[in-house]
Amino acid sequence: MNNEDIENIKYKVVVNDEGQYSIWAADRPNPDGWRDAPKSGSKSECLAYIKDVWTDMRPLSLRNKKNNSPSVPELGGVHLNGNHLKARESKS
Repeated sequence: MNNEDIENIKYKVVVNDEGQYSIWAADRPNPDGWRDAPKSGSKSECLAYIKDVWTDMRPLSLRNKKNNSPSVPELGGVHLNGNHLKARESKS
């Protein structure tokens, strides 16, 4: 395959249930678990689209878990003698 052939390949952006993006040859069926995103075109166009929309690389399940979890107390404030620990609220 020469450079001209590569430049003529049309791609589409695909996304999975975890909100992860990839590019795929437009003339091929999507891999299992992936669906079309609203972008197709050259490789560079598709990669630019992904760069714009995929701003958080964490899987969706991890983002949802982090956003919906209650604040967990962290241990902190160890005194010099090592005897005193106090819980403080996480600021995440």
